[in-house]
Amino acid sequence: MDKRIRDRIKRIEKLELDLLSDEQLSDEKKEIMMLIEMVQQELLRRIIIIAALIVSLSASVIGLLSYPSAPMLFVVLICILLFVMANVQYIQKYRGLNDLHKASDILYKIS
Repeated sequence: MDKRIRDRIKRIEKLELDLLSDEQLSDEKKEIMMLIEMVQQELLRRIIIIAALIVSLSASVIGLLSYPSAPMLFVVLICILLFVMANVQYIQKYRGLNDLHKASDILYKIS
């Protein structure tokens, strides 16, 4: 999907927007809005995953504080690693969403 988004943004930047008919312009707008909605839904899923990781991280830290041991430390480190990975993925998707918004701004300035 990331490749599809990048291709769509490149296509919009290369379009001669003055030469497009109203129907073609509205089709481009619909496609961009559909991509924006898809990315927003994916971001929402990632937020839910991040929230679950926060809960598991806090539970594992509480477990580590109440029963300090090597396995509990390992669980805490795994939770931290998963939390960092989820945040990195979220940031990457958020940047893609920003690029889509820029492309939609280009389309909506014409009309």
